[in-house]
Amino acid sequence: MPRKPSNILYGADEKPPLGTLLILGVQHAVLALLFVVYPLVAAAEAGLSFSDTQVLITSCIIFMGVATIIECWPRPGAGRLLVQIPNMAHLPLAIQALAVGGPSLYAGMSLIAAFSQFTLSRFLGALRAVFPPEVCGVAVTMLGVALAEPALRRFFGLTAETAVAQLDLRFPLASLVALVVIIGLAIFSRGLLRLFAVAIGAGAGWGMSAFLGIAPEPEFALNALPVIDLPHIGFPGVSFFSWALVPAAILTGVITAVDMIGTVVSMQRMDDADWRRADLDEAGRAVRANTIADMGAAVTGGFSSASSSAAIGVAFATGTTAWRVGIVSGVIMILAAFSPRLIAALTIIPPPVIGAILIYAAAFLIVAGMELILSRRLSDRRIFTVGLAVLTGLAVAVLPELVRTTPEWMQPILESPLSISTGVAILLNLLFRIGIGREASRQVTAEESPFTVATEFLERQGDLWGARRDVVAAAIPVVAEGVEMLLDTGVAEDGLEIRARFDENNFDVRLVYTGAPLEIPNHRPSPEDLLGDAQAVARFVGYMLSKRADRLVIERDGERQALLLRFEH
Repeated sequence: MPRKPSNILYGADEKPPLGTLLILGVQHAVLALLFVVYPLVAAAEAGLSFSDTQVLITSCIIFMGVATIIECWPRPGAGRLLVQIPNMAHLPLAIQALAVGGPSLYAGMSLIAAFSQFTLSRFLGALRAVFPPEVCGVAVTMLGVALAEPALRRFFGLTAETAVAQLDLRFPLASLVALVVIIGLAIFSRGLLRLFAVAIGAGAGWGMSAFLGIAPEPEFALNALPVIDLPHIGFPGVSFFSWALVPAAILTGVITAVDMIGTVVSMQRMDDADWRRADLDEAGRAVRANTIADMGAAVTGGFSSASSSAAIGVAFATGTTAWRVGIVSGVIMILAAFSPRLIAALTIIPPPVIGAILIYAAAFLIVAGMELILSRRLSDRRIFTVGLAVLTGLAVAVLPELVRTTPEWMQPILESPLSISTGVAILLNLLFRIGIGREASRQVTAEESPFTVATEFLERQGDLWGARRDVVAAAIPVVAEGVEMLLDTGVAEDGLEIRARFDENNFDVRLVYTGAPLEIPNHRPSPEDLLGDAQAVARFVGYMLSKRADRLVIERDGERQALLLRFEH
């Protein structure tokens, strides 16, 4: 079992009390339902009828709940708190497909996107080298950056038509109240106050918005809508006639899968104090669960969904990553589809409240991504991989006119800071691997200092290979002790050779020498052995090395002996 971080109250596999479980589930579900604004925007831009819009939203909500339940369940899902929201990456594809061919064409393009997601998920285990921590860190950081633009617009009450000079200070004031309450409770409170920090902050922000007169008024009478009614879903058919949209659909699926990987890695990192590497098998299960839900939404006329990066900020604020919270949240979403009045009420939550929650989530994701990046020793190659990838993502965010100069079918992909920066990070990571040997060696003589040799050699190779700092630091004294033992006891007759090898799972160091094979006792030798002959001292030191390395193996290397010290990475 992973060691739970000190700031987490309820870990992934823990069961919060029933009352806490229900309230946290409602909190996540309400936040997820706020994002029905994405399918609403797509429907408005494409000029859909009221009935088609109702189907688009209702089916989206139902399969958001289904996907959340499947993803949060340990099997067949990931067993993480992965709450779904309408997929913002689908917005450009939805607008184009709905405008050109209506719901049936969008259903076809959604199926193509889902199939590309599924295909990528089957190869994630084999692509571990493509997604080292620094690449995952770029993805997580840019998740936060991607949230910044919609978060800040809502925070300051800006729209595409609003000039900054016309800024209404009531909007940032309401947002600031909500944000201060959330952060204050998350940092300085304990117990129930911290668990419900987001809900309390949202309530404070809503109250301030109402007091300042900026809470939106409904365009319809809520009382005229039924409290409970059967969900309105449809079966629009499936069309693939617009081949010009197929590349955009495939790339939208890839973007969604990368986004999902970043979200899963963020939750893994948050829930494990000793996190080492991304569990891509788990990420693959999450992507496949999302694929199933997207296919269901497509054939019933709904909008696609994806794991919510905003929910990660809520999990951090509440200190709860329990997957059972996600199950409750998914059930509440499905039940919400049976209440037209509830869905309508969610569409009038003040934008400053949403902006405050998104800013909190963005801040957490940016810092979490930096932690992932810096968890490894950064060589020049990795520094440029991370730096150029982040700058590319920032370029499309700061200079959107650059994107508008590209072909129209490419713009939905290039305008996403997340997709473009992650793609650049992957390509540069593969390019900069050229010329890096995965093995290195160094001869050591009896006149040299074992600790100095081990430190200089392993740190240099660790920097070059991008090994984790703590793994290299743990290996140095163990290797130095092994070298000193072999040389000082005379077991190594004429010096020895240090051979280091690295892959994404292990950092191996072999001490190769000419001499008698070393014997490693199964039981701890007595302290008196240190006063015995050289072989007894070597056995004692060998036993100690076997306890300090993750694995110790005695091997032969042709005519020579080899002592393998393995450190899990």
